[in-house]
Amino acid sequence: MAVTLPLAGCVATDDSADGAGSKERATAAIEAARAYQQAQLDHDWQAACEATTERMRRSRGMDSIAECVEAVAAPKPGDNRDARMSTSEAIEVPAFGPHPAGIGVGVTVDSKRLAMVVQVALRLVPDERGTWLVDQAVNLFETESADSKAVRTALEGE
Repeated sequence: MAVTLPLAGCVATDDSADGAGSKERATAAIEAARAYQQAQLDHDWQAACEATTERMRRSRGMDSIAECVEAVAAPKPGDNRDARMSTSEAIEVPAFGPHPAGIGVGVTVDSKRLAMVVQVALRLVPDERGTWLVDQAVNLFETESADSKAVRTALEGE
């Protein structure tokens, strides 16, 4: 299944310096957030686990990518063929607890056939090669929207 939505209008940053560098960081973080969420929708657990930081995996009791894949590869109910994904604006988020400063992105997955909407706030941080990885994922409740304010609140409170 391939879900693609245009990224136009989704690369603005909040509380960050203007310029091409900020927009490039925001675009790269949004693309990484979408790839992580798409891997989960596709049940591509290897790609989903590779898209997370070692810190995130260890916080969930998984010391390696292989352990992560094994832990999350259990059969999941649901067919995601009609699922659609959208992202919020990318925002700079400060370090919080064990999480370094990075970029926050809200991701919403909507499936009308399964009557489900899932919203998550993701903190993305670059690794030593500059690859953006998910370091924190916080579910947003249905009463919240996945806008930049909800993303910032969730990532600074968990």
